[in-house]
Amino acid sequence: MTTFTGDALRSDKFGTAPRFAVEADGTIIANFSECSGLAATVQSDKWEEGGVNFTTYKFPGRTDFGNLTLKHGVTDSLDLYNWFLKVVQGVQCRKTVTIKLLTSDMQEVIRSWHLVHAFPVRWIGPSLQAGSNALAIETLEFAHDGLVFT
Repeated sequence: MTTFTGDALRSDKFGTAPRFAVEADGTIIANFSECSGLAATVQSDKWEEGGVNFTTYKFPGRTDFGNLTLKHGVTDSLDLYNWFLKVVQGVQCRKTVTIKLLTSDMQEVIRSWHLVHAFPVRWIGPSLQAGSNALAIETLEFAHDGLVFT
């Protein structure tokens, strides 16, 4: 039986709204308002053995890491867009991207996820409407080769 104690049972560390920062190769590139796609899936390979008609054997296969999508308000920095343009132009510019989940006061890192060999694969500009008071939101999607938790 598994017993959880101490910090495993604390939810107050997370605050009312998640806050996170994103780094590329150790440099903070932006604070984002939304992050989705932290996922990994292990494919299952099947083996059907002759004479064994009651089951198929399953073995773990390759792992696929889903793309990560980040959204944030438009800023005057073009660093992320310029990185995307380099990829469009065929320049190899993979980086380690780190997502850091912070406490509500933004003083402590609760957990970090490191995307290995990440590069931007999609950029979506903001929807602009003259009669709207909504923030201009920019979306960036990253592909990567692996996910490491710390």
